[in-house]
Amino acid sequence: MAVKGSVFVLGSGAAGQGAARSLSALGWDVTLADGGKIGGTCLWHGCMPKKALYHAARLRRESAAAETFGLGVCDSAYDWQAVLAWKWHSQETYAGDQENILAKAGVRLIKANAQFVSPDEIECDSQRFTPDHVIVATGSRSVVLPIPGAELADTSDDALGYPAPPASLLIVGGGFIGMEFAAIYSSFGTRVTLITSAPRPLEMLDADTSAIALNRLKRRGVHFANDCRLTGIEGSLSTLTAHFSENGVEHTGHFERVLLAVGRAPVIDGLGLDVAGINVDARGHIVVDGHLRTTNPRVWAAGDAAGGLMQTPVASYEGRTVASSIDSGTPVAVDCTVLPTTCFTDPQLAQVGMTEHTAAAAGLAYRVGTTSFEYMGAAVVDDERDGLVKLIFSSGDDRLIGAHIAGPTASDLIWALAVAIKCGATAETLREIPGIHPGYSEAIIWASY
Repeated sequence: MAVKGSVFVLGSGAAGQGAARSLSALGWDVTLADGGKIGGTCLWHGCMPKKALYHAARLRRESAAAETFGLGVCDSAYDWQAVLAWKWHSQETYAGDQENILAKAGVRLIKANAQFVSPDEIECDSQRFTPDHVIVATGSRSVVLPIPGAELADTSDDALGYPAPPASLLIVGGGFIGMEFAAIYSSFGTRVTLITSAPRPLEMLDADTSAIALNRLKRRGVHFANDCRLTGIEGSLSTLTAHFSENGVEHTGHFERVLLAVGRAPVIDGLGLDVAGINVDARGHIVVDGHLRTTNPRVWAAGDAAGGLMQTPVASYEGRTVASSIDSGTPVAVDCTVLPTTCFTDPQLAQVGMTEHTAAAAGLAYRVGTTSFEYMGAAVVDDERDGLVKLIFSSGDDRLIGAHIAGPTASDLIWALAVAIKCGATAETLREIPGIHPGYSEAIIWASY
């Protein structure tokens, strides 16, 4: 196969590898540069280690409830170092040999950071490159609040490797990261307080399904404060004093650790974007069009570096989409409206498509079908009866336009509903295929009526 052209990729995470491996398979000469650990945020600082801790936390909750199922009450003791060892084992096993994986895919890897030295040139490891296309996929980092004492706080990187579960933990931020760590550490006995500046945690998710997770965590002792802002931290590790304002009233709290989970920002500093003619907006995000092309027509951005939805499935999709745009010569529009997402809290919360709020804001007529897990066979057997499936259908043709799930298998069920939305399935379509009995898929059928 004749080489179609050259592409230089900055970053080895989901977006970078998704683009690089796709383009190499399509006959492009691909060079990928990364000065950090090969594999990106998800593999080493995000999804994989956090999911391993989530799994250990879920097992601990289940063992504590063993008596419900006629089993002996399990010892509440645990070996935290063994939990961390499992986390590392999971990461390493999933990662495999990242460098060899890229080599087998025909991607040239340079273990160094790269930067633009002109609109057309990249400098990396004392070499100059003039590729036909460049893809910026350098990922993101945790946002640190500009408040006094911010250096005393932790980020998600720290929380993935605490030497021991803290006795008390203040989580600042009610998004996916904050709610996932709240579920993990409360399961290991940590006294968790979570504050958010939003009207409620998980404001981006459906209110009804989110409420199920909030109620579960509250029963486990997690304290929530909405419309609340952290204003400062003082003290020293293990004896931190946090100052925050809740609805205009100043409060003080004492915690062993404070975790900032207020979002992530693209890692684009030091890339020389200005000399490359790549514009950055007031938020510090690369300016891209609907195809993820920057203001330099040779350069594209993908994944967290593009500043959109910072989630691994989105990054992979964007990387592959940019690869399609480059290979075809015709820019492909990026459409994330049917990409499913899951918050791995307790229980899992999954969502795809429209919420009631977004449907109403778009002026769409819709109807809602719901079913709780109260009388579902699988949920009764598993004692997961507070779960919920909520489906949103277009009133005109009864097409599925949104799906929201709270339950132990939400992350798996939501994929099928994303496919259903993509294919234009109607409520009748869903009802034509029986769910497994006793299984959680039955809830989809019930909610379609």
